[in-house]
Amino acid sequence: MQKERIAYLDLVRIIAGILVIMVHISAQQIEELPVSSIAFAITNAFNCLSFSGVALFVMISGALALRPKRETDLKTLLLHKTLHFFVLYYIWKAFYQVITVLEKGEIFTFDSIKNDVVLALIQQRGYYHLWFLPMIAILYMAVPLMKKGFAEKKLCRYFLTVFFVVALFVPTLLHYDFKFKYLLVDFFTSNDFYLFQGYLGYFVLGHYLHNWRVESMVKKRILLYVAGGFCFLLACVLGTLDARSTEQLSRHMNTPFAATTFFTAAAIFVAVQSVDKKIAASEKAKKIFGTLAGTVFGVYLLHPLAILFLENIGLKTSLCTPILSIPLLTVCTAALSFSAAALLRKVPVLRKLIQ
Repeated sequence: MQKERIAYLDLVRIIAGILVIMVHISAQQIEELPVSSIAFAITNAFNCLSFSGVALFVMISGALALRPKRETDLKTLLLHKTLHFFVLYYIWKAFYQVITVLEKGEIFTFDSIKNDVVLALIQQRGYYHLWFLPMIAILYMAVPLMKKGFAEKKLCRYFLTVFFVVALFVPTLLHYDFKFKYLLVDFFTSNDFYLFQGYLGYFVLGHYLHNWRVESMVKKRILLYVAGGFCFLLACVLGTLDARSTEQLSRHMNTPFAATTFFTAAAIFVAVQSVDKKIAASEKAKKIFGTLAGTVFGVYLLHPLAILFLENIGLKTSLCTPILSIPLLTVCTAALSFSAAALLRKVPVLRKLIQ
């Protein structure tokens, strides 16, 4: 990935990193705001949009890992990808368990180290953002099994259609009342579609959009942009209306597994893809995006620390209107995380922990 950088994927990676930070920034006070307020509607809109970043990260991995022309060495894949991500997961899990103890103001004793750090490595999931590491590691484990099948465009379309219906559209639809709803509930309760669920769908979507580009098909690209924009607005409206009807936060639309997120993430991916040639033609742009993209994984790992630091000095989204505070704090968090990641990359031993 370092030797064969793809210009537009670097930019997608940067956007995904910013959006993932925004997930956690926009979540700071979303449960505290009155659901009838404009502040809640704005915060919820940012939160809905930001979940596209999670999907985009998985799509980038699929675009790179499932390329038909790229040789897949099983040993290299298992050691350099799967094992690497699992090792990083447990290292950073232990680190953030220590941070959690410090957050609580507890004193380190033998029991606290044993229970809150050592045993927590096995018993607990880890800090709120670390779930991504084992998830992507397991997807890479499946790459040799998937690669030949997904080398065909028709099979990708078939899989993505089933994924969209059973993993996104129907679960989103079932949050609402409609005629014969419980017949559909009974059908999906008695039939397990787990093979078509989870982040594998976004992994394949990234591969599909990367290998069979729609940039030359202007009408299809414009249609996707319209669908992505409409779905984002729909998610904002439905999420706010749901919250007002129940008088509490509704997370039906605030997830990568909402049907609306699928189109929003795909539209962002294709929009960036459409400017690939312009980026690739500029050596300066390629260098800048390449440098920034190279630190995004470190930014992902470190950004909760930056958020904690900003909170401790009183910088939270509640300081002013969320239409200003969320973007500004997202940028500040990204800048702090980037600086920390850039410094760690200069230390040979620590560099391996953030890439």
